[in-house]
Amino acid sequence: MIIRFRFFTVGLLLLAAGGTASVCDAADDADAYATQLKPLFRERCFSCHGALKQESSLRLDSVELMLSGGDSGPVITRGDAANSVLLERVTATDLARRMPPEHEGEPLSAEQIQLLRGWINGGAPAPEGEQPEPDPRDHWAFRTVARPDVPVVAKGEWVRNPIDAFLAAKHEQLGLVPQPEASREILLRRLFLDLIGVPPTAKDIAAFENDPSPEYYERTVDRLLNDPRYGERWGRHWMDIWRYSDWWGLGDQLRNSQKHIWHWRDWMIESLNADLPYDEMIRLMLAADELYPNDLDKLRAGGYLARNYFLFNRNQWMEETVEHVGKGFLGLTMNCAKCHDHKFDPIAQHDFYSMRAFFEPYHVRVDGVPGEADLSRDGIPRAYDGHLDLPTYRFIRGQEKSPDTSTVIAPGVPSIFDFAELKIEPVALPADAWQPERRPWVMEAHLSAAKQKVQTAELAVVAAREKGDAAQGELHVAELSLAAARAELTSVERRIAAMRASWSLADAGDAVHREELEKEEREAAQAAVRAEREAAVAQAKTSVAEIELKLAAAASEQKEPVRKELAAAQDVLTKAESQLAEPGEAYTKLTGAAWTATRFFNSTADDPTVEFPPTSSGRRTALANWIADKRNPLTARVAVNHIWMRHMGEPLVPTVFDFGRKGIPPLHPELLDWLAAELMDSGWSMKHLHRAIVNSAAYRRSSSVAGAAANVAIDGDNRFWWRRMPIRLESQVVRDSVLSFAGTLDDAMGGPPVPAGEQADSTRRSLYFFHSNNERNLFLATFDEALVKDCYRREQSIVPQQALALTNSQLVLDASPKIAKRLSESAADDADFIRAAFVELLGIRASDAEIAASQHALDAWKKLSETTGRSESDDVHRAHFIWVLLNHNDFVTLR
Repeated sequence: MIIRFRFFTVGLLLLAAGGTASVCDAADDADAYATQLKPLFRERCFSCHGALKQESSLRLDSVELMLSGGDSGPVITRGDAANSVLLERVTATDLARRMPPEHEGEPLSAEQIQLLRGWINGGAPAPEGEQPEPDPRDHWAFRTVARPDVPVVAKGEWVRNPIDAFLAAKHEQLGLVPQPEASREILLRRLFLDLIGVPPTAKDIAAFENDPSPEYYERTVDRLLNDPRYGERWGRHWMDIWRYSDWWGLGDQLRNSQKHIWHWRDWMIESLNADLPYDEMIRLMLAADELYPNDLDKLRAGGYLARNYFLFNRNQWMEETVEHVGKGFLGLTMNCAKCHDHKFDPIAQHDFYSMRAFFEPYHVRVDGVPGEADLSRDGIPRAYDGHLDLPTYRFIRGQEKSPDTSTVIAPGVPSIFDFAELKIEPVALPADAWQPERRPWVMEAHLSAAKQKVQTAELAVVAAREKGDAAQGELHVAELSLAAARAELTSVERRIAAMRASWSLADAGDAVHREELEKEEREAAQAAVRAEREAAVAQAKTSVAEIELKLAAAASEQKEPVRKELAAAQDVLTKAESQLAEPGEAYTKLTGAAWTATRFFNSTADDPTVEFPPTSSGRRTALANWIADKRNPLTARVAVNHIWMRHMGEPLVPTVFDFGRKGIPPLHPELLDWLAAELMDSGWSMKHLHRAIVNSAAYRRSSSVAGAAANVAIDGDNRFWWRRMPIRLESQVVRDSVLSFAGTLDDAMGGPPVPAGEQADSTRRSLYFFHSNNERNLFLATFDEALVKDCYRREQSIVPQQALALTNSQLVLDASPKIAKRLSESAADDADFIRAAFVELLGIRASDAEIAASQHALDAWKKLSETTGRSESDDVHRAHFIWVLLNHNDFVTLR
């Protein structure tokens, strides 16, 4: 190759000097075309002149097609670069004629042009049998999934289920001999950490080792899949893929995601434990508000779209939604078509905006939950269609300031996916879905909160009276507070009556007694207004009294600021009293849900309220049904690739969010399709797929390379799964394992996240930590915590900070003595203790040499304490030993 390159360079120099290349260089020119020019054409030209698109009917993906040409004839003339249209267009100074066009990037470099000129003058030779690009419809990922036949292999003893048969066929073809099954200790640790995210206990290990039945392994798999901790373990995986994040912003300002988004996290965990079908999970996350508008449990799934909320720029919000729906569910980089037609996949720029149109109407709101009237304390964030008339326009070159308003773009999917007709039907919502204050628990929550305030105020009055004359000021404030609480309760009762009257009127239609209902509604509204204003006066009086009490107690130098505060409170009271005499029917309705404010038009003020319409567009339901359709060639393949990767350490398709033509194709396409078919045919059961994978011989193999020199020589990267791939444990599993061994891991499930300031002392599972772009736990981040903006596959870095974290973190230092004490309780001597520690913490049986080395370390610590005069118990020395094992590479590795 080096010699050929030199020959070709000499040819170019001769051409530059006006000479001609020798005929003997033709083969070298063809090689240079294949290795240098064709990749250049693929990168710069094929998107407009290839299989995807043929501008001017021209294709440049083979020499034969260049010679055939397009609308203007051939674009190359062999041996005559000066009269070749292709060279003329790439060297044009007129930007209207230059290729590639200006919007596609920089022109070809001088070196690239010289390379092209030399190749044409050399006769434009092509490699023998050159083929143009295949039809994009023939791309492996765009073909409908068809269950492949399971291969018949010669060595059936390697095969436990069809997964093994597909891999064994490759092994036999390549001469690979798979590694034997791992030891029971390793298998048990593997299953526990993989399926529930915490290590097995000593009791689990003993039961596993002492079970002689052939089904011991399968029974353990079923038990773990039915363990509620399974949902927590695999919920965290899907939280990565679906970009779970708690809210973040600037200070207390909500700019991204949503308050109370943890309801979505809990929905994921519960859905996985219930084995909710994957296709139904997709439908709920995209369109629960249209499919189940009054089912709060299912509405929690709408956190998927609520997560995409962005305060300031709706275009960014919409673009990221399209991007991550494409990557997460379909394995397509649709965002590449925002500015121009996709350069590699059959996705036009129009298609990007057609996908955006599915989401154009949606906004985000928070629905009240039973027992809580204050949405700032709790509520379910979810999507709803609030912009039903908002048009979608294509942005010229992706610039939001340059919309093409000549055409409104309708919702649609890329035309290459024509397996199903897209049916979009508007959804008429029940009244209490778009008027959530109608929900019974809303009124109950507000009444309960108002009654609780009265009870609290009554107790305060009693307490003040018990203090006697010295607390007259305090008693006065308490009595005013009680009056205000009672007034508020009356206000709530009157507003509920007015709201019910308005609903009766609205639901009456052409009822005979409509006039009576109108009178009833008007009187109820007036009573509600009076009660609300009286409550405002009572509260204002309370504020004035509180400040007067504060003024009396203030030091002389502090009185002036308090006087100003008092003047402001008196102004509020005066205004409230003046409104008592004013007639009115506009009372404040009780809140059952609240839209999340945006600032698309003014960065310093909230936009006008986006109302809750009685109809939803039905667009997202149509999209969800299309994505979850069994005929969709991508959905199941993408899902099983993620599941396989998290079980086996490496994905079948390396580019986990890009199954398109630029992605890396699978080495085992038949296995991928078998898994995809198995997922769909099982009713989209993820637990079914877990069982198939973890029960396979491939999953159960040893990860060691001992005795496998021949395999290493053939497939050193283990691309054909002849051994188990070691996996670096994720950050959550590392931390949770330490707490589990110490016996301090809190097994409480669900609920609000642990705030950043409380995490150092928390013993809850790590997935319950508050986690956002602004606030990431330092220990977890050290071990490659998920990024909230994009984390389809976690990093597995090895950096010094990880060793320092395990060596010095308070987590490990606190846990080591607890672990040592627990293991010592059942250990007869040091050797017994060492064996138990190796099995529990590392999942391996210590060899005689390892026991001897460990005993030597314990003896050295004992001797050191004697030498220094410190009186240390065996528990302290054993704690040192546990600390060492927690810093062992095998502790953070799943073998």
